[in-house]
Amino acid sequence: MSRRQKEKTTMSNDCENCGKCCIETEMILSEYDIDLIIRKSQDHVIKQDFCFKNKDEHHQLKNIKGHCVFFDYPSKFCTIYEYRPQGCRFYPLIFDINELKCKLDEDCPRNNLFYQNKQVLKVKCDHLKRFLKEQLKITII
Repeated sequence: MSRRQKEKTTMSNDCENCGKCCIETEMILSEYDIDLIIRKSQDHVIKQDFCFKNKDEHHQLKNIKGHCVFFDYPSKFCTIYEYRPQGCRFYPLIFDINELKCKLDEDCPRNNLFYQNKQVLKVKCDHLKRFLKEQLKITII
């Protein structure tokens, strides 16, 4: 079994071929994410192919036909899974800017499959906050 097949299987097992997080995504990208996607993509994409600057001046993944530009809707598979953006790697863990805390996204129908260990959750939350502060320059009080 190839590495890509293993990753596809892993995604399928964790998400059970859901892909809900890829529908109407508002995923913010860091410069690292953008560079990695450009460097690793076999389709020779450029920044404008997959992201835009949103109203807050952050780079954000584009949606095509209502889903992430990299989401293959029929198969429910991320075409860049092995080098997907950091926010996608954290998901369904999100930082609620209004409540100023990490939490599991209620929109994810299977968020109970992730971060079941409270210590792992705390560590990942710390990493998420560091990512927001250092790479996205988002101020967290």
